[in-house]
Amino acid sequence: MKKLTITSTAALDAAVADCVRLKIKHTKRLADRDHALAAVEKDHEAGIQSSAADIADAEAAIRDYCDANRAGLFAEKKSRETGLAVFGFEMTPPRVETAHRKIKWADVLERLRRAKWGLAYIRTRESLDKEALLADRDKLTPEQVTAAGVQFVQDEQFFLRPKPETAADSEAA
Repeated sequence: MKKLTITSTAALDAAVADCVRLKIKHTKRLADRDHALAAVEKDHEAGIQSSAADIADAEAAIRDYCDANRAGLFAEKKSRETGLAVFGFEMTPPRVETAHRKIKWADVLERLRRAKWGLAYIRTRESLDKEALLADRDKLTPEQVTAAGVQFVQDEQFFLRPKPETAADSEAA
């Protein structure tokens, strides 16, 4: 579209009318696209939900077997590899939690305010810097962690990841 030159009030009014028509047309196109996307999502939703449930069932059976036979399957490593996937057990990233259910985050903030060393872990008056606590978790003494009312938690989780070449092979087929 060429650049519009407005030279009079009448041309201004015409330009405003054209711009409004363009905006209405644009909004209609966006609505048409959103409607088409919603229809496609609706068409595929049942199949996606079904395959997600099938995957969850298959992974649960694999995890149950791996749990029951862990000593033999994972004697040397916490994972196994097949031609199609890598699976096993891994630790989740560490996270900060309160030490007890009765301790609230506001209590942790108050405890840290009272400790000279704790001020480094407060972002604002009502905001705890959990990232700083995580970064310093090896530097903090057990007494400091207890005094703050926090704990550092990591869980073990089962994983099953297809190998990238498996996905590439299935796309080619």
